Amino acid sequence: MNLLSGMEKFGFSEGELDILADDKPKAKSKSSQTAAAPVKKEEKDFILDKKVRCPVCDKEFPIKAVLTTKLKRLEPDFDLRPNYEYVDKCKYDFISCPSCGYSALDTMFSKIDTARVKLIRNEFCPSFKPQPGEKLPDIYDYDYSIEKFKLALICTMKKRGKMSEKAYVCLKIAWLRRAQLKILEADKEANAKKIVMATQEYEGFYKQAYEGFMKAISSETPPYCGMASEAVEFMLANMSMHYKKYDNALKLIARLIQSPSTSRKLKDKCVDLKDEITAAQAAAKTQG
Repeated sequence: MNLLSGMEKFGFSEGELDILADDKPKAKSKSSQTAAAPVKKEEKDFILDKKVRCPVCDKEFPIKAVLTTKLKRLEPDFDLRPNYEYVDKCKYDFISCPSCGYSALDTMFSKIDTARVKLIRNEFCPSFKPQPGEKLPDIYDYDYSIEKFKLALICTMKKRGKMSEKAYVCLKIAWLRRAQLKILEADKEANAKKIVMATQEYEGFYKQAYEGFMKAISSETPPYCGMASEAVEFMLANMSMHYKKYDNALKLIARLIQSPSTSRKLKDKCVDLKDEITAAQAAAKTQG
């Protein structure tokens, strides 16, 4: 029996009366029982817009930058290439002026003296061709970033930059090609031609970086393009392994282990790497 029958004329049709209903635990709806799906983060969530003034042509232009404070750092590669969750920060480690073409590592862009500004204006800018209609992408892809890093390399050479700076730009390009190769190799058949090109550029720029840093540590005073000597020497020891230059790798490791300025943590890594080098060297002698 509907105890509230007749209330319809007042606009209420409450159904079956149960004055205890508000005190009874309500059954959760199916949607509320299901845990809210975690929000999937993407690269764009860590990118912000900034404006930079060019020290060569004095024009202001927009760039994309990474919110590093929000990034979770992951284990670096064997040669200390930094890795982050969701974003390959290396793609954003340059600044390139679309007006005059001046390009550099983001940490070096504004650190240019009057003499080098003159060199860029005289030896780089007259040859640079601006790209009309080129739009700043929402996120940088590998080809876009590599293109700008190549401009940065040309600028670094034209302004008579230090060997360590030239080597570091080459290393950045190599790191980007290596990361790109991992994506391309997911579909080797479709990307066959691009894999060949990317592999050639990776090896070519990696060799330039290796030889450049080897020269820098013997001719420059640290830090090398902002990097501590210990980090560079450990990186070079790993790169020496890539080229099977085991004797050179062992010399670098021995120097790091004996140096009082090398941290305990890095010395432990050096001991582990020394074992790898020794094993690889022994295996190479057995095969050869």
